[in-house]
Amino acid sequence: MSKSSSLAGARLGFAAGSKELISDLYRIKYSTNPYNINRMSAAAGCAVLDSREYVEKNCKAIIETRDYASAELRRLGFEMTDSLANFIFVTHPGFKAEELYLKLKDMGVLVRFFGKKRIENYLRITIGTKEEMDVLISCLKQILEG
Repeated sequence: MSKSSSLAGARLGFAAGSKELISDLYRIKYSTNPYNINRMSAAAGCAVLDSREYVEKNCKAIIETRDYASAELRRLGFEMTDSLANFIFVTHPGFKAEELYLKLKDMGVLVRFFGKKRIENYLRITIGTKEEMDVLISCLKQILEG
């Protein structure tokens, strides 16, 4: 529920499956994650499940903001993989991803840098609000102009 419902901080999800599968999940639930969800997270999850309209509106906003941010980043020379998620995976031919990551971090903007083979020159940028994306874009312009 972290993506379509913007409930990442609640660490909330659900499983659907056969009776046998769900039974197995219950059997191992305390061995893989000893913490159950709290009442507020449970209430938020139930409210989201009861509101198809909220999920659709939230997904639409994420898509619009992702498309906006992607277009702005392309204008700055960034290249990216296709995305249908709540994040974009970007690289810039003139800068190392780690350098961008560290400079953004110094400016108070957090993105993900993994530093792993094959993706060491990419940043994972979570789609926030349009205002948050504008801050990211503004900071990247400062870094690129430099």
